[in-house]
Amino acid sequence: MARDFIVIDDDRINNMICSKMIGLTVPDSETQTFILPEEGLKYLQSYQKANIQPNAVLFLDINMPVLSGWDVLEKMEQLPENQKNSIDVYMLSSSVDQLDREKADNHPLVKGYISKPLTRAKLLPYIIENPA
Repeated sequence: MARDFIVIDDDRINNMICSKMIGLTVPDSETQTFILPEEGLKYLQSYQKANIQPNAVLFLDINMPVLSGWDVLEKMEQLPENQKNSIDVYMLSSSVDQLDREKADNHPLVKGYISKPLTRAKLLPYIIENPA
């Protein structure tokens, strides 16, 4: 089964790069991008697949207006367990703040931290490591 990809980032160009990279690397996948974190959160709140294994990979930016990536994660913690378990979360950020990396490493919902931009080389380990 192909995995779904969700990108929440207020940078349109980054979302376009992510979509292209995911499409080239995993051609049978579906990618949803959101510029407004609130819209992305609504999508996450409604996201649910019948399969118990994680079906989606979420690439979440940290620094966004209104809701930061950390705010989105806080709201995701309130989701039912089956919804939380169906989404693998990776922070995708240009932040050079070591505290952001440490916070991502210690957050129970975050599987990893990826520095922007998303490239094929950065994407492949997550596809191979977490096959659907």
